[in-house]
Amino acid sequence: MTWLTSLPNWMLFLLAMAVVGAVSAGTYLLLHSRIGDNRERTGMAAAAYMTALGSLFAILTGFLINSEYSTLRQAQTLVGREVAASSRLAWASEGLPSVDTSLVQQRLGSYLSDSARYDWSAFASNDPRAPRVSPAFLSLQELQSVSFAIASRPYVPSATANAMEESMADLTTVRRELISIADSEMPIQLFLLSVIAGFALIVNALFVALRTGGNTVYVAVGIVVVVALDLALIVGISAPFRGPFIVDRAPVRDMAAEVRTGVYLPWVGPAGVLAAGPDTCTGSGADCVRIAPDEPVPLGALLRIGKDADATGADALRGIRLAIDYLDGSFDGAPGRLLGREIDLLAVDDQCSAEGGRSGAGQLLNEKSLVAIIGTTCSGAAYKAAEPVVAEAGVLMVSAQNTAPILTTSTDPSRTYFRTAPNDLMQGSVVADFVGGELGLDRLAVVVDGTVYADELSSVFSTRMISFGQPELQTFTLRSGEDPAPVVGRIAAGGFQAVYLPVNSPVCEDLLGAIGSNPATAGLVAVTSDACTTAAVLRPAARIGAFASGPDIAALVDRPFYRDEYRSAYRTIYGQAPSSVWNTSAFDAANLVFDAVQRVATVGRDGTLVIDRRQLVEAMRVVTDYRGVSNTLTCASTGDCVQSARLAIYRAPAWPVGTGAAEAVPVYAKSETLRAVKRSK
Repeated sequence: MTWLTSLPNWMLFLLAMAVVGAVSAGTYLLLHSRIGDNRERTGMAAAAYMTALGSLFAILTGFLINSEYSTLRQAQTLVGREVAASSRLAWASEGLPSVDTSLVQQRLGSYLSDSARYDWSAFASNDPRAPRVSPAFLSLQELQSVSFAIASRPYVPSATANAMEESMADLTTVRRELISIADSEMPIQLFLLSVIAGFALIVNALFVALRTGGNTVYVAVGIVVVVALDLALIVGISAPFRGPFIVDRAPVRDMAAEVRTGVYLPWVGPAGVLAAGPDTCTGSGADCVRIAPDEPVPLGALLRIGKDADATGADALRGIRLAIDYLDGSFDGAPGRLLGREIDLLAVDDQCSAEGGRSGAGQLLNEKSLVAIIGTTCSGAAYKAAEPVVAEAGVLMVSAQNTAPILTTSTDPSRTYFRTAPNDLMQGSVVADFVGGELGLDRLAVVVDGTVYADELSSVFSTRMISFGQPELQTFTLRSGEDPAPVVGRIAAGGFQAVYLPVNSPVCEDLLGAIGSNPATAGLVAVTSDACTTAAVLRPAARIGAFASGPDIAALVDRPFYRDEYRSAYRTIYGQAPSSVWNTSAFDAANLVFDAVQRVATVGRDGTLVIDRRQLVEAMRVVTDYRGVSNTLTCASTGDCVQSARLAIYRAPAWPVGTGAAEAVPVYAKSETLRAVKRSK
């Protein structure tokens, strides 16, 4: 009866009317020609049975209608339970670290979308294997695997784990019950008995009509219509997933849309949801990215990774790769998939220069389907270089390492730039508090290397030092490739108590090495900052016990995901401690991009992935209180996503990188907010 129950309601009713009407008309003509003078007697006998046959037909069809309608309602109730369980799972996942919340909800959204798209046809199929090979079944398996794996981890509160497991149990139970309903069939014997009773009622009505004639014919016609409609209705409601009366899948579709667009994400919420849908990106301009079903998602990395680079770019690249690895919910060394697609990571060297940033950005933008760029490493490679080029193309750019304040002074809505690294307004202030407040030094040399990073950070430091009185500050310039000895000689002759080195590698190594080699600088306090806090700089720094500032790595241990998963995964996969302090910021930058893509991307009927670049940028702008590995991130209109940070000062050799990482304990640490340092400027 599959073909019959699959007919639309109007066709089913017309077919019933045609069949019942034709049979009734033929019966009427046959009776009219055969009974002759016996009309009176047969009509009276038929009238006596009318009530009994009518009652029998009503009881049989009433029972069937009630039974099949109850099954239909039960299936609809199960759909409601599925949506409720999905909602509970989404709410429960809010208690997880944000990267895990995103993983669970993305897979939940995929399952619900696949369920609404494929399950009804699978349930309606005559093939008993169809529900088990449906894409929704595979999505449910993936959701279950990720949810249970995360719920079993030690950092997950028991209440959250229990809620997730119970919700998953409800989802799997509901789908099993829906399959059971889909497999059940209407009792065909009872239906046939109803058909027989219906036709018996019609025959009796025709006998009565032949006896009395006149308007009683219309009564017989009415009975014919009622019988046809009753039988059509029984057939129509007997298959909850095909035909004219089926279970409404709209609640599942609506829930899928809510989950996919971030309604249940605590860092987005309903107010930050973007209206992504089938009409998104209808044009063919550069703002619309279309990725064919069999193609990977292109992601750019513009970092300092050339052969003459320091370790910071390579370390950030590792953080990005760890984020890609974790897309499947585990650090297993195998790349995960974004919305079912592989990620094609295109890494280009920014050369730590404006020219390198500009040319690197152009090279990446040659990939017309490029979704986003993570970078740059050096602030100078972004400022008036890569950043405006990328913004003009409308491509999202998120840096995990740029710290120069000048990069986030504009609120121009056309900008596409964000960063997960702390603004140097905070770092420069903390270093000054350590040097001028903690150490009480006021005769200082400052060495810059002519880069945007050095100029900006030294300016913040010098301005903050004034709050401790009238310090004696003198600035020296040493560019990459120049001999550091003359500069160090002038510093030694100046009688300074300390030297601050907010410079990039290799100027760091050169200066620290020269200071250690000059007897006249013995006892000189040397302080550098995050760009120099690398394993490559550690050896010359340890020789003179140099201080270095940067994110407080010790504070990361308070973040459960870092402590229980990330830290050991980094060492296991790469076989060493981090070579800089930026891998966690890069991990967060990549995950923010993935999260934004998942919230705004749509999938066409042919499987094409469609991403509106403007909406992707807007998806970053609504991020509030994202609990990342490196920090809690709230992305302001300027592009700063770190609104507060705990910054630390370490003394070599116990820096939080390389061989000193195991013993790294801050000698000074302070929490600072971006608002406070801006107000104090």
